[in-house]
Amino acid sequence: MAAIGRMACSISHDMRHSLAAVYANAEFLERDDICAGGRAEVLLEIQEAVLAMTERIESLLQFGSSGRKSPLVRARVSLVVEKAVAAVKFHPDGRNVSITVGKFPPTEADIDARNLESAIYNLLLNACQAAARSSHVPEVKIHLTEVDERIYLTILDNGPGIPASVRRTLFDPFVTAGKPNGTGLGLTLARRVAEDHGGSVCLVESNRDGTVFTLSLMKKNLLPLDDRIAVAPALSDEEAVMRVEKKLPADRQEERLDQLKTGR
Repeated sequence: MAAIGRMACSISHDMRHSLAAVYANAEFLERDDICAGGRAEVLLEIQEAVLAMTERIESLLQFGSSGRKSPLVRARVSLVVEKAVAAVKFHPDGRNVSITVGKFPPTEADIDARNLESAIYNLLLNACQAAARSSHVPEVKIHLTEVDERIYLTILDNGPGIPASVRRTLFDPFVTAGKPNGTGLGLTLARRVAEDHGGSVCLVESNRDGTVFTLSLMKKNLLPLDDRIAVAPALSDEEAVMRVEKKLPADRQEERLDQLKTGR
């Protein structure tokens, strides 16, 4: 109950903040002494506020749902990743971040494309927000690899790292890792979606030079949901790193975070 109370206070505070921004900017638009450039800037601020409210509502609705409802359909995972990347680039927090995409294999899997795209979007948005706090040029890198019957999406950012104080509870609902306007549901929902696909989301590494997350999923999901999760537990960080790095190019194996440290 305490967590729900904190969540309600946080959400109501953020919604009031966004609504106040919309109201104030709408009043500015009524003025006759604002130039075209000023009006465009005000409209952009309104759009960003509405986007923020929409994302919070979507997160709450998804968190309150009783799990996956859409059937899994055979599809190319790289297309879902590309759609998530395109969406993040339109977000205010992703516009000024360099997002580098590796060469994606044409791997197919049984997926709920909409939910998977949402999970990847949340991870990418978190990475962009972290990279924006970097002392170097903000940068996010994405790699898609396959190991046997599993697919791994690895997301690297060159942000300052995740505070040690929240790492143990990072995937718990309403943990925001210090972000002022976050709902604390992005990682929770991303892991839930990955588990619906027989995989998980793991924090592989985080330090002052950057953070690495990996989302995994099975290529084929033939078992009922409850059984599938039981036979496909989340990989440990060490297992995820070893299995993904075996499929990365040789140069990536030797300098997994070096590129982030040098800002390239």
